[in-house]
Amino acid sequence: MTGETVVYKNDLNLVPLRNFTSVEMNLFFSMCNKLKEQETRKLTIPFEDLKELSNYDQTAKERFINDLKKVYDKVLQLTYTEYSGLSFKKFVLFTSYEVNAYDEYLTISINPELKGILNSLTGDFTKFELEELTHIKSSYSKNMYRLLKQYKHTGYFKIQTDDFRERLDIPKSYRMTNINKNVLNPIIKELPFIFKNLNITKISAKKSRKIEWLEFTFEPEKRIHSRRQPEMSNVGKNKQNINREMTPEWLKNKKYEPIKPKTTEFTEEQQKAFLEKMNRIEKL
Repeated sequence: MTGETVVYKNDLNLVPLRNFTSVEMNLFFSMCNKLKEQETRKLTIPFEDLKELSNYDQTAKERFINDLKKVYDKVLQLTYTEYSGLSFKKFVLFTSYEVNAYDEYLTISINPELKGILNSLTGDFTKFELEELTHIKSSYSKNMYRLLKQYKHTGYFKIQTDDFRERLDIPKSYRMTNINKNVLNPIIKELPFIFKNLNITKISAKKSRKIEWLEFTFEPEKRIHSRRQPEMSNVGKNKQNINREMTPEWLKNKKYEPIKPKTTEFTEEQQKAFLEKMNRIEKL
């Protein structure tokens, strides 16, 4: 599986993966990987390939088939929306989904209206390593991983708390203490191995103590083949929530020290164990 990537238009990051478990996310993005740059609208994937791509570790066939069923049940609830002023269009991603338990394969048909999400990409796209995603345990961390990958060349991502709740499909009943424990702590525990020097800053509203923004900073990845500056990307639904992929002046000049969550410290033993695990995976 080493070297396999997932690439899609940034707009897909605006679609919350409602109630997807970590395993279901692995399977979904493995399907996106196989559909990448395919001219055909229908694709057949052997179970063996899908298990390898998704790092699936269960052996029972019934369990795997049931997980595939759950993925499609949840995909059917996803809608991709294209806006044009006040007008809009809504689409489902997959139009057919066949699981053959006897010959052990999955056949997917992608909505022709949405072919451009995974194919013929020229700019404003998110790209990440499938292997990295599948080794992240928390579903919240997985969703945050793909959002941060959209801003990997700037190392800066700021989002309103309400949008953050929606993007990560956080229960409405969660208070900030619940978000700290169940969402931010797993993120800051798992993702600094991938996003170096990852920090999260909570920004309060001017006239209250309510947390209005979350700001993520990390060491940006170097561009390899592009000399162009990052283009502006809309990560919110409303104009006032537009997040532009540009590094702020305070971060460029290192004049501001973001607050580091308490869980950002890793022991040498933890780092060594993680690297050894990744090395073992690459040799398989």
